[in-house]
Amino acid sequence: MVEIAVIGGGAAGIGAAHRLRQCGFRVLLIEAAPQLGGNCVGFDLPGPDGSSFTVDVGVSDFNRTTFTAVASLIEELGLPTRPINQDAHFASPDGESLWACRNGSWEFRSDPGGNATALAREATAFATQALEVLRDPRFEHASLGTYLDHLGASEAFRSAILYPRAAGCFPMPDTDPADFPVRQLIEFWNVHGIVSDQPADRRCVEGGMHRYVRAFEQHFVDRGGELHCGTRVVGVSRRKQGVEIRAVDEQNRQRLLTVDHVVLTGHARHSLHLLDEPTQEERHALCRFRCQRARMAIHQDTSLMGSDRDLWGGFHYIVPRGGVPAIRPTITFHPNKLGRLPEGAPDAFLTMNPHREPDAVLAERSFIHPVATLDLPQHIAAVERLQGCRRTWFAGAWLRTPFVHESALQSGLDAAERLLAFEAGSRAPTIGRSLAAN
Repeated sequence: MVEIAVIGGGAAGIGAAHRLRQCGFRVLLIEAAPQLGGNCVGFDLPGPDGSSFTVDVGVSDFNRTTFTAVASLIEELGLPTRPINQDAHFASPDGESLWACRNGSWEFRSDPGGNATALAREATAFATQALEVLRDPRFEHASLGTYLDHLGASEAFRSAILYPRAAGCFPMPDTDPADFPVRQLIEFWNVHGIVSDQPADRRCVEGGMHRYVRAFEQHFVDRGGELHCGTRVVGVSRRKQGVEIRAVDEQNRQRLLTVDHVVLTGHARHSLHLLDEPTQEERHALCRFRCQRARMAIHQDTSLMGSDRDLWGGFHYIVPRGGVPAIRPTITFHPNKLGRLPEGAPDAFLTMNPHREPDAVLAERSFIHPVATLDLPQHIAAVERLQGCRRTWFAGAWLRTPFVHESALQSGLDAAERLLAFEAGSRAPTIGRSLAAN
């Protein structure tokens, strides 16, 4: 039996492991963390009566219209879903509620710097007009500012609505939003249904998106998959006898694993770091992808949400003033609203790169995410030419824009399909596996 190690238990690893196991291969899914999920994890929030509520602190929803792989897997796992609250709220850095979009209608509580009615019309028109960016080659290398100049967009629309919202998009670089690559920004908004010519169907798994990962763990093991959480891979050697993987488990025991193929699903540079004796082509291709580290603070500081609670929605943006926010992306999620938690659940907020330190921080975590750049398509093409060389395969959101959960899962499925095609045309005998403590 063909034996495959999938390294990394985020969405890309889940996608690759699921598809390969479906096809009868022996699959070992190896994850350094205690459980699968990557950026799809939950946090237990204590309730006032001793009860607890688990809130998403990473991936919090999916658009069923465009997240086809995610939707299919959730359906296969038999998990119920519910619509999320898509309302967006905008506030100043000092906490003044300014305006909001609720149920598709704009409400203004402060002067946006232009005619409010005209501004609302401009925002509505942009939501469909901007799709031309994805189709017209003129905008392939354009910045957001250049495209807005092309539209003749008002300064009020840019500063009050578009730039704050763009600055909350995690795949964007930590630069002025006017300099963001417009095509990749619109791809991100399109897959979420913010810029679209069809209604979005944004949903979450009942109880939180983290539940689908827990359900997959059981599903995978029940169908013969081997799950090794708490196991950190420290090296991958490609040899004539197969692919040797050195790892350390949660008891600090060294492990040696020999398989027929390895699928690396971490970030590009992390995958490169794991490879013993990488080729010059691998070094050249994998070191070119940009990443950023982001901090996610889980807190209960209502002052970061704006003064008017009636305007709060699932998503909260900062309208820059006086050089604040200085770090991007900056956005606050309100799980109670977004996931429609029960009324008894205490308020909790998830702020990415908070512009000031929140009070009542419950926990925090950091994660590394890929960053959109204008030369990204060439970098992706260079890695795709390496797929399968020395029985090594790569997957991850960084290989498939616009860097959302669907991209990662689909990238894992893509790697699995390439591996399946390789095996279908290969007559070489497979290599036995050994897993032993040294």
